[in-house]
Amino acid sequence: MEKVAILLTVFNRKVKTLECLKNCYQQIDAMKADVNYSFSVYMVDDGSTDGTADAVSEMFPQTHVIRSEGNLFWNQGMRLAWKTAAEDGQDFYLWLNDDTIMKEGALACLMETSLFLRDRAIVVGTAEDAQGNISYGGRKVSGKIVVPDPVIPVPCETFNGNLVLIPAHVFKILGNLEERYHHSFGDYDYGVRAAKANVVRVVAPGILCVCDRNPGIPKWRDRSYSLKERVRYLHTPKGRPPREQFLYDCRSQGFIFAIMHGLSIAMKVFFPKKSQVNDYVTNEENIILHKIHASEVAASVPGRRLSRNGTRSLGLSYKLESRSVSDAYDMLPADTFQYFQRTRRCLERCGYSRP
Repeated sequence: MEKVAILLTVFNRKVKTLECLKNCYQQIDAMKADVNYSFSVYMVDDGSTDGTADAVSEMFPQTHVIRSEGNLFWNQGMRLAWKTAAEDGQDFYLWLNDDTIMKEGALACLMETSLFLRDRAIVVGTAEDAQGNISYGGRKVSGKIVVPDPVIPVPCETFNGNLVLIPAHVFKILGNLEERYHHSFGDYDYGVRAAKANVVRVVAPGILCVCDRNPGIPKWRDRSYSLKERVRYLHTPKGRPPREQFLYDCRSQGFIFAIMHGLSIAMKVFFPKKSQVNDYVTNEENIILHKIHASEVAASVPGRRLSRNGTRSLGLSYKLESRSVSDAYDMLPADTFQYFQRTRRCLERCGYSRP
């Protein structure tokens, strides 16, 4: 039986944390029929004053609660959770944000996608907001979000850390998150390090979770704050700490880009704009995000095996949903042969060749 550690770090969001953990354990319970995996949850409480840690210990006593004093933020908190879980010996590590709610079958989809890639790839789950727009997930070199395929995994450059599965094979190569980051950059940086180490990064099929984007313009770019306040916030862990930004830019794009980007950020601090840019995908692109029921998918590809819930699947036995079945059918292969041809091309893009 392979051990899966679910990692999260929380601070003063008791209601969201409890909702996330309830959802997480529901996903685990749904996987009980699969005797191949055992799951445990490691949660760092970074000095919450709203009773989060006590509430979690009372409602979910099986959770490993690690208490801290409030100076870790996301990256350092995840590092501590990861380090603690690794000491117990794990086969997989799943990053999970406490404001992220997994959809039905999401955990099974991640595990089967990893198995499909021989447990040697980073598997990223895509999130959508309450309006159905993609909010987080895999990223292209340009920084834009990768639109997931409804059937097969697709490659990405880096990723947001909302829902990410890391096999032990990858952990042995890359280790923990970068220790020089406090809050941001750690997830993107892990993707950059993976690329340099020739570790495959893929986006799992479909939309697997729900998570709204953080609203509003960051304070360091907000004209309603004074210049002094903007500069001060820029240097906080939740701003854009110049040293951390420079480290990430050098690692991802090189020294010259890091210098130019640093000047660009300085200009945005001194001359902020009122407009806000978002990187949601358009509604037209969302056609390929609406997933279809496994039984309906199977009808287009004869001869596939039965999944755990009794329906034929395309090799990934998770439950799917859709608003537009006919549109999704246009993207599906006509028969089994074409499906495997498409899968092979995807694996070649991911860096795999036939063993």
